[in-house]
Amino acid sequence: MTNKITIIFSLIILAIFFVAGCTKTAVEPAPEEKGDETISEISEDISDIDVMDDDLDTNDLDNLAQDLNDLDW
Repeated sequence: MTNKITIIFSLIILAIFFVAGCTKTAVEPAPEEKGDETISEISEDISDIDVMDDDLDTNDLDNLAQDLNDLDW
């Protein structure tokens, strides 16, 4: 008797998994961006690169190296 109950219970669980796996999930479409917004974002990114380029300038390091070479140790 317990074997029959166990088999029926197992079949019910398998049926639940099968039904749950066959359901469709709703996928929301990606929002489209306007062209003007994309162009402004690109121009902002380019200006950020100019700022980083100024920060990474090596002239200060060259001056420091020269100052260290001029010191009498």
